[in-house]
Amino acid sequence: MLFPRWSFLVACFATVAAVVAAPATTYAELISDTPQSAPLDRATVSKLIGGIATELREGYVFPDAGMRAANALEKAVGDNAYAGVTDPAQLAHVLTDQLQAMTQDSHMRVIFGSPFRNQPPPTAPQGAGFEVKRLDGNIGYIRLARFAPPEIFNPAADEAMRNLSDTAALVIDMRDNGGGHPASVAYLISFLLDPGKRVHINDLIWRNRGTSTFRTESFWSTTTPVHYLGKPVFVLVGPKTYSAGEEFAYDLQALTRATVVGEKTRGGANPGGLKELGADLFAVVPTGRAENPITHGNWGGVGVLPDVQAALGDTQDVAVAMAKGRSAR
Repeated sequence: MLFPRWSFLVACFATVAAVVAAPATTYAELISDTPQSAPLDRATVSKLIGGIATELREGYVFPDAGMRAANALEKAVGDNAYAGVTDPAQLAHVLTDQLQAMTQDSHMRVIFGSPFRNQPPPTAPQGAGFEVKRLDGNIGYIRLARFAPPEIFNPAADEAMRNLSDTAALVIDMRDNGGGHPASVAYLISFLLDPGKRVHINDLIWRNRGTSTFRTESFWSTTTPVHYLGKPVFVLVGPKTYSAGEEFAYDLQALTRATVVGEKTRGGANPGGLKELGADLFAVVPTGRAENPITHGNWGGVGVLPDVQAALGDTQDVAVAMAKGRSAR
């Protein structure tokens, strides 16, 4: 969830049947500046894939699926399926495509080059990703590109909500939100809920490494300096909305506190950490999954389905028209 999107090169092998040193509680999409690469030999490829297989078996939040994926990768190595892949960037693309095909998990990936190389930590408020303005009709508008860590996010959210607390309705644009920190999701949602009642917003179910047991991390509403109550809220989503951005829409939809408008989101609900493999390659193997306390499910693999369908380019206009109509009542 904190980083811009990146694209994958599609590649398949007949022998195969078909993550940040970030906090554990971070959903993330990662991108790196591609460094210069040295060719990989067969022994190195075998070692790299062995490291991924270990992570799949020991850490993947779905143990059976992790075991199957690990076995398939090791079989591909034994069949010399990667003989023509000597470039680490190409190997990362190939393995990402294969792992996502085998697990149907869009958070699963292999990255060439540290995602944090030449990336200084963001500072508030610029690094928090907020765009705030008032639209005609006294409609508040927030565009949020990501959910930065709470120490950066919360002060920016406080400022944004103070500026818009007197508006007649609120539109929160998640169409380009690639994810981030679930604690920041819970904090922004807290502005929209009754401060007199502590509300259970979301859980992350984490696998205990090397076992088939799990632990739960819960996120609840918290105290905020202002509140936005009794007025309509609209959340804009689309195909680029991902991970924590999806959680925000999904949780508010489950709480019936907002109307979700737009197109179906991407469907990534399984956070994890970054494992260094060697040769400047890193694996993201999800070790957790989201579980909403109301639906007892999540948006993984299916995306968030809007309450009101609207073409991407028309989404804001549709939401603003609805906001004006409701606030005029």
